[in-house]
Amino acid sequence: MVRHCEFCYAAVPADYTTCPVCGGALRTSEEQAGTGGQQAGAGGPPPFAAEATPAAFQGSRASRSEPGPPTPPGGQSAMPMSAGPRHPSHLQHREFSQKSSFSLSRSLRLGFALMLFLFLTGLSLLIYGGIYHPAQLRAGATATVSAALTALTQSTAQAHAHATATAIAQAHATATAATQATSVAAATVTAQQATYTAATQGAPTLVDPLTGQNGNLWTLDSNQGQGCLFSGSSLHSVVSSDHVFIPCLALATRFANFTLQVHMRLVRGDGGGLVFRANGASGTGYLFFVGSDGNYSLMLSDGTQANALVGGPTPAIHTAPGQDNLLTVIVRGSSIILYVNKQYVGSAQDTSFSTGQIGVFAIDLGHVTDAAFSQLQVWSR
Repeated sequence: MVRHCEFCYAAVPADYTTCPVCGGALRTSEEQAGTGGQQAGAGGPPPFAAEATPAAFQGSRASRSEPGPPTPPGGQSAMPMSAGPRHPSHLQHREFSQKSSFSLSRSLRLGFALMLFLFLTGLSLLIYGGIYHPAQLRAGATATVSAALTALTQSTAQAHAHATATAIAQAHATATAATQATSVAAATVTAQQATYTAATQGAPTLVDPLTGQNGNLWTLDSNQGQGCLFSGSSLHSVVSSDHVFIPCLALATRFANFTLQVHMRLVRGDGGGLVFRANGASGTGYLFFVGSDGNYSLMLSDGTQANALVGGPTPAIHTAPGQDNLLTVIVRGSSIILYVNKQYVGSAQDTSFSTGQIGVFAIDLGHVTDAAFSQLQVWSR
């Protein structure tokens, strides 16, 4: 049998002593029946038991042994719990049941909403981490690599352009320098040739064919196969002592500024040449040497030894045995300019001697030497 709680009108089983909803103490069936009888006999409303303490109504299913509710005095049965006065409790029970169902549905909806939110969040993270973000990284990396390649290409192009411009500038500078050097060399050669032409123009001041002794008073001395002598229409200087030179001087001559020229044919040996601004008594003067090995030198003799002022190889010298070489020296103050076969070979500046005699010589540099000279000329300025 089902009864209703007097406090909250909730449906409660018959054997319960405490309401499972509000916790209020419930009256037993006998108490409810007695109270109902009194109410029926008096004809008035039952007293309200809201102020009763829970201890007055405590009880348990185990303390009662009656199989059912007792019969109230007068022999009348108690009103069923589902009678009219209990309708409000039924309404309250339905409201309670609806409220519980509503609460459960709302919790489920919240749970489903939370699960859906978590699912969508996870799916978004999965899509972002697995697809979108890697795509962004790949796009960023591609853009970075593209920018780097573009910068590298631009820098390489700039470097190539700079290198090309530098190479062109260097080539242009080299070509310009070469052109200028060629122009300077050509101008120098032209000037040197003009100097030679101007120095040998006109009638010479002195002409000596060197075929024999004359008023120039050549020093002639032939002793033990070496010395100066006329032979075969030429003046020969012969020397057979190692590292010794033998000059043949025109003692009657004395020149300061002049152009001296002579033909020399090297019969054998190492070489020979011209002597100028010399002093036969002291053995001093300048010597213009031309060798059989293609080298030349301008030497200064101080009476004991000769030191070179300038020299080196030159293609102007004819080195074949028996060939003739035309030797020319132009002397102006301290300036001395040298020519072989009318080609400039070198020059020097020196103030050791300002005037002196002219002549020819041969030198032994390890081999017996015989140099033959002819057609000597002097242009005095």
